[in-house]
Amino acid sequence: MLKKRVGGSCLIVQFLISYTAVIMYFVSGLDTAIIWVAGGTLMVVVTFLYAKLMAPNGIALENHRSYLIGHTIISAFTGMAWGAMAIYQTEFELEYTVFIGCLLVSSITMGGVLPSSVYRPGYVALSLFSVLPFSVFLMINAPPPFGLVGFAMMIYFAFAMFLSARVEIETRDTIAARQKRALTEQVIQQNKTIQRASEEKTRFLAATGHDLSQPLQSQGFFMQALRDTLDQPDQIELFNQVQESWRAQKELLQGIVDVSRIDSGAIVAKPVMVNITKLCEKLAREFLSDDSVEIELIASFENIESVTDPVLFSRVIRNILSNARKFASVGGKVEFSLRHVEDHAVIEIFDNGPGIHKDNLARIFDEYVQLDGANSRNPKGLGLGLAIVKRLCKLLDIKMAVDSELGTGTRFTFRLPIESDDWVPKHEYQSAFQHFDKSHLVVIVDDDPSVLASMTQLISSWNCQVISALNQKDAIQLVSRTSAIPVLLIIDKQLDSGEDGIDLIARLREEVNETIPAILMSGHMGNIDSLEAGPEVEFLNKPVEPDEIWKMLNQIISRAGLAIDLED
Repeated sequence: MLKKRVGGSCLIVQFLISYTAVIMYFVSGLDTAIIWVAGGTLMVVVTFLYAKLMAPNGIALENHRSYLIGHTIISAFTGMAWGAMAIYQTEFELEYTVFIGCLLVSSITMGGVLPSSVYRPGYVALSLFSVLPFSVFLMINAPPPFGLVGFAMMIYFAFAMFLSARVEIETRDTIAARQKRALTEQVIQQNKTIQRASEEKTRFLAATGHDLSQPLQSQGFFMQALRDTLDQPDQIELFNQVQESWRAQKELLQGIVDVSRIDSGAIVAKPVMVNITKLCEKLAREFLSDDSVEIELIASFENIESVTDPVLFSRVIRNILSNARKFASVGGKVEFSLRHVEDHAVIEIFDNGPGIHKDNLARIFDEYVQLDGANSRNPKGLGLGLAIVKRLCKLLDIKMAVDSELGTGTRFTFRLPIESDDWVPKHEYQSAFQHFDKSHLVVIVDDDPSVLASMTQLISSWNCQVISALNQKDAIQLVSRTSAIPVLLIIDKQLDSGEDGIDLIARLREEVNETIPAILMSGHMGNIDSLEAGPEVEFLNKPVEPDEIWKMLNQIISRAGLAIDLED
């Protein structure tokens, strides 16, 4: 601020020199006025050149102290010049010269008590060498009553020092407030930049997820339909390999999408009363169903029920079991247990793999971190599994701990509060079946022909009648011409020409005058609010597993009291 304001300050001081010189001319004569103009202007030029020549690249942390010291020294010499001139021109026989002296020292020091004053040490040096010498001179040499003027100047000096201290505090507060506003503005701009980047990332992932989920969706249903036509062992083995590759692609895509959806709050837990034991047994059977590697599973489950989201909880445990299978030693073991500890259900999963160095225990939960494992037999993924586990545990209020030792293995521990809530519906688990004994009508609407064809072919193979349409108009026309009432609507959220799947569900229900259960599918990230989607609507993200469709269809038929015979 000193360096920036030097031009304006010098102009003000030069004005003071000029008008006091005019007064001196009329009181003391031309010689005194010329001496004053020359001396005063010289100090103005020195002050101006110092500010311009010193620190030419600006004031920084490295040079600010030396700059301020130089400024204070120049201020002291300026004070000497003004004080000396005030004493030099004073003649007690000419009363006006006393007035001019007081005017000189008070004019040059007045700026230090104004709110615009910047640097107090410079002002103190200026006042000390101008006001104080002149005041002492008057008190010692001036005859009465001019001695009292010297005393008054001393009071003025003391008062100016007091005011300058307060001005310095206010100036520092003003600078701090200005810096705070500037920093706040920077933070606001940075937050806006981060928000824009986050929104762009979300839009990119949403578009990518939608575009990739569509072909994966159709592939999954086509493969499931193809599976029923294979009867040769080598064909089935080759099909299983293709299906595993498809599942790997699906899991990679789902991992990227899930991380973004959890962070954005799109995934919301739906707690129900769950038999944790049955859930763990189901996950253990899934683990044992993969016999590609000989790994012993030691399972021990106590009978425990609690309130949680079974789908998200299964995702947590499934991810950890998948890691355990991946890193367990060949011919090794995985321990999977559930026990009751005080008011918590404690789930532990241990594998005797290579273990994790203690320095890496925190890193394993970061996105895209994949540690090397000597015994790992599977190709690397994206390193999102544990990042998803960490987020889901926070969402479900599950306490997670990990303990690992190199060469010994890794143990994950999950603590789930045990709650008893009679109003929470129970969640039961059933095995997936493939065929219904009786034929039921299902309506499928999707603007992607491959997705529509694959789902139609597979659901038809379950002995269901299927009405399939690419758009809203065709769907409503086909349903209006059918006497049968559909048991399930499977609708894509975003159809061509801006058509909305939620609106289509409402119109189809209005057409048959019944609240038909519906599945709303979308390749975009984010869940649909239940109030927005309406009653009896289940939201599924693409790519949807065929088993998910079958389970919901079976639950709907069973809930409606329609007797069916199921076969494997």
